[in-house]
Amino acid sequence: MKSLKFLLLIVTIYSQAQNKTIYEFEKLIPKWQKEHKVPAVAVGLIENGKVIYAKAFGEQRIGIPATDQTIFTVASLTKPIFTMVALNLIEKGELSLEEPLYNYHIDPDLTVNENLKKLNARYVLSHQSGFVNWRNMSPSKKLEFNFEPGSQYLYSGEGFEFLRKALTNKTGKSLTQWAEEVLFTPLGLESIAFTWNPNWDLNKVAYPYNVHMEEYEYVPRTELNAAAGLQTTIKDYAEVCAYVLKGGGLSKSLFDQMITPQVKVKENLYYGLGWEVIPSLSNNEIVIMHPGNENGISTIVILLPKSKKGIVVFTNGDRGFEVYQKVIEAYLVEGEEIFEIKNKKLIPKPKYTVPSKEIENYLGTFQIKENVTFDIVKKEGQLNLAIPGQPLFKLVAQSKTMFQIDEELKVEFSASEKEGFTSVYIYQFGVRIYKGERLNP
Repeated sequence: MKSLKFLLLIVTIYSQAQNKTIYEFEKLIPKWQKEHKVPAVAVGLIENGKVIYAKAFGEQRIGIPATDQTIFTVASLTKPIFTMVALNLIEKGELSLEEPLYNYHIDPDLTVNENLKKLNARYVLSHQSGFVNWRNMSPSKKLEFNFEPGSQYLYSGEGFEFLRKALTNKTGKSLTQWAEEVLFTPLGLESIAFTWNPNWDLNKVAYPYNVHMEEYEYVPRTELNAAAGLQTTIKDYAEVCAYVLKGGGLSKSLFDQMITPQVKVKENLYYGLGWEVIPSLSNNEIVIMHPGNENGISTIVILLPKSKKGIVVFTNGDRGFEVYQKVIEAYLVEGEEIFEIKNKKLIPKPKYTVPSKEIENYLGTFQIKENVTFDIVKKEGQLNLAIPGQPLFKLVAQSKTMFQIDEELKVEFSASEKEGFTSVYIYQFGVRIYKGERLNP
């Protein structure tokens, strides 16, 4: 009896501490929203594999309050959901992790060669496909291998789309059908989908906003995409995450592969299957997580498989990442350590100094494709790369035209500097992933 009373006391104390933490960040969220110009923030909390909290703050559209029924587009938080669908199909024997995908899908841009023959689900889910993120943002505008699949890391939405099409061709069922069958229907979820559900209410949508609180155009996602475009409420997404923490319908062997490092991204940060992985925090906890960023969208999910707790944060503003980091650090004891690892960069030393009178030649807005731009800006005399939904990236000059951000990213300026540089190339791990053309040079 004494041990039972002691256990109840511990549970009560823990619950009170938890409620105090929630109360504290609830008070601060409106302040953070105002500070970073983010209209809406939605938070989902998971403890012991159960959703204990799902709440929205602010306005889904200026003048319209956000609620727990507000539907957010979550950008790359689509990928973990697709991952769970794909792994459930692998668990069912519909596909294996090692099976060559070209047997079921060959993209029109590709021909059958040794690289294509090596492409499989494991390499796609761990971002080792060899593809850039999106072909229409690459200099060639075509899908092509930049290295042998499985030989290095390069983040790629194209890889996820390749796997989606291969699964559809092999099984005869679409991603929508499989997601309903293995995830959404069994969990009783009706407000989560890879494409817009015509039964949903457009008046419940969170519209995206820039840093000036100006509205980006909102277009319901109607085309299937395994890497981006999922639309959901905070509660339904959190319910899927709670299911993941309870095993996600996978065998222990496959679940363990999902959360085991498959490829290194940088120090202490890896990709497993579909999830970023921190294999061990100072308290020996494992972290699986994923961010999402598009114009006016900044989202994140962080799950701790050992303790079966997690947090999901959706925002509808370009600076939403500033808010979600503060929310997570306020709620999770592990929050600061997680972001210290995730945000750590090895900054190179400068090898060239840009004359102050020439800095203006680098500045401007550069377009990758329609409605997708980035800016080169000056802050405190320093050149920076500004991408919507992400912090400023300082450009460290290595020469007049080549700048380095960290060990992963480089930026190259080209063309005549007399009228300002007209093109900018962005490299990731030595692979040219984006080309931006100056707008109104």
